[in-house]
Amino acid sequence: MPHIFNKEQIGLTRVLIDIATLLATVASLGAVPVINKFFPFYQDYLTPKKNDLPKITIFVSALGYLLFLLFAWIFHDLIVRKFSGNSKLLIDYFYALYPLTLCILVYNMLEGFAWGLHKTIASNFWKEAGLRIVSTVILVIFGVAQLNFKLYIDLFSVPYAMAAVALLIVIWKTGELKIVGGFSSVTRRLGKRMVTFSSYVFTSHVFTLLRKMNDVLIITSVKGLAQAGLFSYATFVVNFMEVPQRSMYAITTPILATAWKNKDMAKIAELYTKSSITLSIVGMGIFGAIWLSTNNLVLFLGHGWEDISSVVFVLGIARMVDLVTGVNNQIIQTSNYWRFDFVCSILLVVLSITLNYFFVQRWDITGAAYADLITVTIFNLIRYCFIWFRFGVQPFSWKTLWVLLIGAAAILIVRQLPFMLNIYVDTIIRSGLYVLIFGASVIMANLSEDVNIMWNNLKAKVIRK
Repeated sequence: MPHIFNKEQIGLTRVLIDIATLLATVASLGAVPVINKFFPFYQDYLTPKKNDLPKITIFVSALGYLLFLLFAWIFHDLIVRKFSGNSKLLIDYFYALYPLTLCILVYNMLEGFAWGLHKTIASNFWKEAGLRIVSTVILVIFGVAQLNFKLYIDLFSVPYAMAAVALLIVIWKTGELKIVGGFSSVTRRLGKRMVTFSSYVFTSHVFTLLRKMNDVLIITSVKGLAQAGLFSYATFVVNFMEVPQRSMYAITTPILATAWKNKDMAKIAELYTKSSITLSIVGMGIFGAIWLSTNNLVLFLGHGWEDISSVVFVLGIARMVDLVTGVNNQIIQTSNYWRFDFVCSILLVVLSITLNYFFVQRWDITGAAYADLITVTIFNLIRYCFIWFRFGVQPFSWKTLWVLLIGAAAILIVRQLPFMLNIYVDTIIRSGLYVLIFGASVIMANLSEDVNIMWNNLKAKVIRK
């Protein structure tokens, strides 16, 4: 993107995605967390022909999207006044939010059902790989053909639309989801509980997204889209660390919902511990590979991108804090104590917005990175303490410390290497050597049962071939 668009245009694309993601969550009116929490009940007590959860959630989300269109029209002038000074480009292309929000909303709905049906490979592929593949193809076409930026924005929602259609086909082929009339016995029995749950968890999700995205919005408003573009590029690089986390969420959410339904605390404790050590290992592997090549990233991006190195480092540490604490968020949200997550999210979004506003004013985008680190640390510390005191389980052991120490040692070793040939060769050798040292050490130390099982399975397949 930096070789096709300028920083302001890159900033616009990131801001559009952040705003559309937030608006899609708001427009769902809590339908997605209801799917995650209650879909096991519908599956256990109803046949697909009597399952009315798809109909209910589709209606609620359609109503939410119509409300979004209404409020966008009512508050259009206020939005123009807020962003026209430093970010006029956002006002010029504000129309792109309408189809983008709809596509993300539809995908989020389908993803909830895919998780419930254990079609996590398909949903994760399209969210993590499919979107990037289609977006890259579009970028290459625009770069080669030198098409104008307006056309790119006009087609900006196409990857998300393709992902939604592909996931719909996968789900429809299962035959598990039907649009039925009337209201089932499960809906009549759980209706009030579903409404209460959705209102709390929905609000919590909105505040969580505000916590994650207010930094880019504040930078856009205070410093302009160019600075937002630099920060968003750093965020995009670091967000690769979240790929295994989202995959873990997809796998564990329906299992946790069933475990709470069956009051199986042993299963919940097992998932909590395994998710922590596995995400720590994968996260440390990705973070080290990224951080060791940040100098090459700056050389690739060119003059004016030097600040990205420090931002990537601080944001990477923040992601590691989130990964090390495992699936604490999913444990709380699928339990009967989801109201705690609601209150916690409100307090922390206030803290995040406050820190971002003052830190951005004083230290620009590096300040936003530190605000994120502080907020994420406090957020996860509160969740960790709540689960430990309330349920008597916590995910850490000496193995967690060993993962971090081995990763840090591998980074220090590889950093001693001199620059090799060019940025591409240097990046491949440097990152590859780090992954080799770190991965081999983790496997030999047997720090994670899941990681060692995956390694042994891979080794067995290679030997057979």
